Amino acid sequence: MTNYLPIWLIFGLAAAFCYASNAICNKVVTSEKYLGIGVLPAALLMLVGICLTFLAYFLLTQENLSVWAKVGGTVLAVFITAYLLYIVFIELKVGPAPLVIGLGLLQGIFWGVGMIVTFLAWQTGVDAARLVPIYNMNTLMAVFIGLIILQEVPVATARIKVVAGAILVVIGGILVSG
Repeated sequence: MTNYLPIWLIFGLAAAFCYASNAICNKVVTSEKYLGIGVLPAALLMLVGICLTFLAYFLLTQENLSVWAKVGGTVLAVFITAYLLYIVFIELKVGPAPLVIGLGLLQGIFWGVGMIVTFLAWQTGVDAARLVPIYNMNTLMAVFIGLIILQEVPVATARIKVVAGAILVVIGGILVSG
């Protein structure tokens, strides 16, 4: 018997972390307490992050593509990214702060990477009843990230209720899918 975790479990946990991180980035980008940009610019920035993530994965994993196809894909990505950033910062008048760009793109990158590792987990043949509860642990991870990094729910009794509720949601998901 080996002491290694199955690869599908590692992919599932990575997906959970990515989805939780995406949720936190979404909050920081759109909440008035933090960056407070509108839904449309946030969605466009996320879309750019998603597209760049999937394109990078495609270009990096396709060994049979010619150099010209890879260069063409990269040039196309740069132009599309520049156009969408133009819309966000010029047409929608969102200030081009590096933090807005970084976190706006990061929300899409986290989501895209989460989807890619979920796809990789599915390729191993794992049952949905086993994988879905694992990547849905993002609920619990997002709660902990919100408590620790964003310092949400500062009252101790409320913190206990939030953590207990999140744990029960995860346990419920595992029980329902098992």
